[in-house]
Amino acid sequence: MVGNIAISQDPQCEHIPGLGFRRGSYKCVCKKGYYFPDLTASDKFYRGSDVEHEYEKKRKGLNNRYHQDFQCLPCAPGCDSCSDPSPCILALNWILRSILLTISGLIMSFLLVLVWFTVHYRNVKVLKAASPALMRVVLIGAFFLYCPCIVGYFEASRVTCCMRLWFREIGFSISYGALLLKTWRISVVFRVRSAQRIKISDGDLIKRLMVIVLVFAAYLTARTIAGMPKVVEGKDVSDLKAYICHADWWDHSAAIVELLFLLWGVRLCIVVRKAPSEFNESRFISWAIYNEFLLSLFLNVSMIFLRDPFPTNPDLIYLVLFIHTQLTTTVTLAFLFGSKAYLVYKYHGKSQSQNENSTALSRNSKYVMGPRPPSMSSTFVSKNGYSTGEDEECESFLEKDIQEEFRRLYTQLELLKQRNMKLGNPHLQVKLSAMTEAAQKDELILQELPSSHHPHSSSHPSTPNINGGRRIVINLDEYHVSTEV
Repeated sequence: MVGNIAISQDPQCEHIPGLGFRRGSYKCVCKKGYYFPDLTASDKFYRGSDVEHEYEKKRKGLNNRYHQDFQCLPCAPGCDSCSDPSPCILALNWILRSILLTISGLIMSFLLVLVWFTVHYRNVKVLKAASPALMRVVLIGAFFLYCPCIVGYFEASRVTCCMRLWFREIGFSISYGALLLKTWRISVVFRVRSAQRIKISDGDLIKRLMVIVLVFAAYLTARTIAGMPKVVEGKDVSDLKAYICHADWWDHSAAIVELLFLLWGVRLCIVVRKAPSEFNESRFISWAIYNEFLLSLFLNVSMIFLRDPFPTNPDLIYLVLFIHTQLTTTVTLAFLFGSKAYLVYKYHGKSQSQNENSTALSRNSKYVMGPRPPSMSSTFVSKNGYSTGEDEECESFLEKDIQEEFRRLYTQLELLKQRNMKLGNPHLQVKLSAMTEAAQKDELILQELPSSHHPHSSSHPSTPNINGGRRIVINLDEYHVSTEV
């Protein structure tokens, strides 16, 4: 009778041994993936006699509960088998994720403010010395580095895992590639031993940066073609299923390449630690690279312990990803733009930000050089490796600024020379007085002579009156005896 009873499709009927071949000699149990509705019942099945009784009512047209009482309920999603409606998959903490997503979105929106800052104040000395074009490139890379926090908000899938990998590697190559290339330029100029000028413009750095980004993009393309990242199933502390992105040898290789790339940056930072920098640009870049290297090393080690055989928790992994992004990318932006924003605010956006230093120097110095031309300062910074981002514009003023600087220095040295000759050689005053008297006597003798003896004297122009109507020329360079300054 088991196979001939028209019963609901959910239960699966089984023959009860020892009852013979008669109606009701079976029981109906729930199939795999379903559970018995009455959780308090001691027997988790339907008796065949009860099924036959309700079926007989249905056949006679009487009120019955044949289709209502003999059904099983499906298990929760992800459960292979169950005895109650308890979940088998770990529920994500959407409140926590929403808070972290909101914070990430606000910070990403602030990147637009930083882009406006680099454009609006691009002619200010502190930003001009830091290459505004490269600063905007760093902001583009930072935008990509924040994107994994956006993608990681959703449940893990092959698409989201692949997008997280692409955003991370492309953003890393752009942002930290630009910072390392700026440090490399400083190291090259700082270590030069010849008098020949080395010019590495922002355009040259961007070309090298494109090569670095293409290398990372080639790796990502090969990794995607070879096989997209997989989603694996793990167990949390409550023995619930949890799904996370699987990390294979491709991901470990990328992490090793990142650390080696940052290790090269650490070496460059050590080389340029004593390089002169007007606004401590190289120091802030070094701090950012040190910070990224140490935290990336910590993250890669911690992610190993957050995976098998340890309990799996997607919310914890997302929180670690968010914290790592804030402690690296956000801190890097704070290092790079915080000091510049402070100086721009302090000097109200003026292009010459060292007026107070020059004024303080003039109070303590007897011989103070005039204010340095703004273009001369920016050119000097560019020559020492801190490209202004507008090298082509500054090149046209280079020769003119150098000539003005040398002319000013020469005038100051001449004044210093003459004053020290007078102060350090008192005996020169006697000689100068004697020479003045002798010149006066010679001029009186010449005036007494007849003008006819000097037919061409009228053709010579008269000298201007300086000392009582007479002009006396004294060459101080003939005197070699002087007191050292």
